[in-house]
Amino acid sequence: MTTIYVAQPQTELKIQSRQLQVFHQQRFCFAVPLNRINQMVILGHQPWTRKVATLALSLHIPVLYFEPDGRCVEYVNPGNLDPAKYLKAQMQKAQDQNFTHTIAESVVRAKLHNSRILLLQLSPSPQPATVQQVLNLLQRLIDDLPMAPSVIALKNYESTGSAFYRAALSRLLPEEFRDRNLGLNPIQRLSNLGTALLSQRIQVVVQSAGLDLEVANLHFDAVNRPPLVCDFLAEFQSAIVDLVVMELLQSRQIVSDDFVWVDQGIFLEPDSLERFIQHWDAMLARRVEHLYAGEMSYQQCLNVQVQEYIDCLLEDQEFYRPMLLKG
Repeated sequence: MTTIYVAQPQTELKIQSRQLQVFHQQRFCFAVPLNRINQMVILGHQPWTRKVATLALSLHIPVLYFEPDGRCVEYVNPGNLDPAKYLKAQMQKAQDQNFTHTIAESVVRAKLHNSRILLLQLSPSPQPATVQQVLNLLQRLIDDLPMAPSVIALKNYESTGSAFYRAALSRLLPEEFRDRNLGLNPIQRLSNLGTALLSQRIQVVVQSAGLDLEVANLHFDAVNRPPLVCDFLAEFQSAIVDLVVMELLQSRQIVSDDFVWVDQGIFLEPDSLERFIQHWDAMLARRVEHLYAGEMSYQQCLNVQVQEYIDCLLEDQEFYRPMLLKG
């Protein structure tokens, strides 16, 4: 099955001979059989997106909208609107403070751990002093997690670690991004794009598994994305999205000249966006050593974690084992 990404202004879709044809600036790009399309992602809330979305929905294709900064604007799923299969179990466990705290702690531990592992993988030897300080801080936060008295406290651990981790990532950028006043943060811009794509992928997996998107344990008050998607996103953000972004920037496959300002905001040039999407798809297929489940692709890791969570909901498994990268 195929996901269609609509990410550039002046993109137009047409139907011809049971195929969806994609044009950019009136030039033909590619065509996909309608029965091979299972979802569409529209990046950038522009006047042309409404026409694209209307066409997709008329074909019963699920659609996700995202603002240029990656925030979810709207989700339209023309599929089954019946209650999620595991909604009752989710609601029952939501009243169990021990369950919600334990799951939330596991998710935060995974986020801090995976952030730390990525910094170790990306840092030169010897490591910059500022990066080493952040590595030490992340480890202290991980060690202190069992002392967090509430889910709110755990969210503070998450936000503190994330702020220092982001600053450390910026220290590992190529000089052209650190030494020039570009008026943009390349990590943030590309991370927003990657996060939007990963959120969409998680949402499809979570819904297909029978889970309700609104019942979560850590990000229960999320508003820009479904709360349960945010919980799983915390485990995979650094492992997938940040790795994609940093590989592209450190290898200079994407450089400062690949960003372009238009009236609607800042975008990647079409060729650069295509490189990002290709690298993104390759990353989902990349095999990784899952600490608990062994070697598999990142896409398979998503499925494993969702099933792991369901097993905990149904009490088929006592503890939730999060996605942890091997160091």
